[in-house]
Amino acid sequence: MKIARIFGGFAVLCALATAGVLYAGIPARSFDLQDSPAVVAHPNADVTDTYFFPSPTNPDNVVAVMDVYPLIPAGQGLNTYFDQKVVYTMKFDNQYTSRATNARPIENEVIQFAFGAPSGGTQAVYVYGPASPVQVGTQTKLVESGNITATGAINRPFTAEASYYGDASYSVFAGARSNPAFFNTSQYFQIFPNENMGSTAQTCLPTGSNTCPSGFTSPGADGLGNSNVLSIAVEIPKFELTAGNNGVVAYWATTSTQSGK
Repeated sequence: MKIARIFGGFAVLCALATAGVLYAGIPARSFDLQDSPAVVAHPNADVTDTYFFPSPTNPDNVVAVMDVYPLIPAGQGLNTYFDQKVVYTMKFDNQYTSRATNARPIENEVIQFAFGAPSGGTQAVYVYGPASPVQVGTQTKLVESGNITATGAINRPFTAEASYYGDASYSVFAGARSNPAFFNTSQYFQIFPNENMGSTAQTCLPTGSNTCPSGFTSPGADGLGNSNVLSIAVEIPKFELTAGNNGVVAYWATTSTQSGK
């Protein structure tokens, strides 16, 4: 099955990386939101977090997560939807350690997601891959000639079949979640007031009013604790990503539109 309306080239609108991860080690963490006028105007294509970690229930699996649409007000997550004109892509490079020192990762495996029009309080989820990318870098095309690997609905876990390195099933979830990031937004805006909707207040650092010389307070305040995000998560067998390498995988996520805007 294909979705012909979105098959073709897409320019990357937003990207966020979780750096090379050794499965036996500690996952890298990342946080980002509203970093350009394009994504401020297009919040459901704004990648705010990526996470990559061993499955807490199955040591043979790994979990990859991409969160989009930061700062959804608490209680509004289930009324917020993915953009049906956006391709959401998880990108992996399992040959990262064989590349030149300080080289950028290059995706050699991707999982892509697209969404139908919201209807009746739900939305269809279309999964493509995992598969080798048709195009790498800042341009994206649907893999497998646009043939859908699995379909489901938002806010309901479902199973997909991965045939990239042999038949294996993996779990998919796309939908609303509490914002997992812990960030002291009130103190951040004291330090960088110009980041707060163009505020002209003086910074509290020594270059300004000098009322917070130690920077962030301890303990901090969870300024994002009452917000939601839209989350896409897959739990997939490790061998689907490692393919005989040394277990180090670079992971990052992008959102793409036909115009890049």
